[in-house]
Amino acid sequence: MNEGEEPVEEHARLREALGPLALGHLDGAEADRVRAHLDGCADCRADLAEIAPLSARLAALDLEALETPPAPPPDLGRAIRAQVAEERAAREADEADELARARARNRRRGVLRAGLAAAVVVAVAGLGFGVGRTVGPDEATSPWEPLSVRTVPGVQVSDAGLVPHTWGTELRITGEGFTAGETYRAVFRAADGSWSPAGEFVGVGEAEMTCNLQSALLREDAIAVAVTDDDGRRVLFSRL
Repeated sequence: MNEGEEPVEEHARLREALGPLALGHLDGAEADRVRAHLDGCADCRADLAEIAPLSARLAALDLEALETPPAPPPDLGRAIRAQVAEERAAREADEADELARARARNRRRGVLRAGLAAAVVVAVAGLGFGVGRTVGPDEATSPWEPLSVRTVPGVQVSDAGLVPHTWGTELRITGEGFTAGETYRAVFRAADGSWSPAGEFVGVGEAEMTCNLQSALLREDAIAVAVTDDDGRRVLFSRL
């Protein structure tokens, strides 16, 4: 160490005292030692010049206010609810778009199935068999599965359930409040996310109506069922 040069430890201690010096917290002797050090240390003079303006800001602090826990803004709850509602609306809009796309795909599939069904009817008629409502030997013994459904305001369902068949799944609904003259469409959702059509019906307003709707999707493959209006808005929904 050269003559007159301070030890590293002493320099560090004096540098740590710059803050108390700027705040006026050092006694006379200690303050004199720090000032004497500053006369010969350009680095510490630069540090002091940087922190000195902060002393005025610290003096303006209300220390009693810091002891009081801050209260949340009065409209925080409303803002959170608004954000949740916005995210829910966006999610429902995405689901509606998905349902509309699925319905368009299912319409195309329905056209193909209708053509196939017509060909089968013609073939059966050509063979001399009668074509009636009877659909298979399992209809008389198929179990009834009651459903708990959610509906939009104005639509009331007094009874709903499923009947599994070997050829697909049947949805039976008894309810009222479906807008008169409006077409409603039933769809089943499969585990892979695809939607399978289950037929359509026309609302009759406040009068009670019973609908039997059928889908080619097997019961074990169905995870949800929904009924939508002409705008694609979901008016009835149930997870299976």
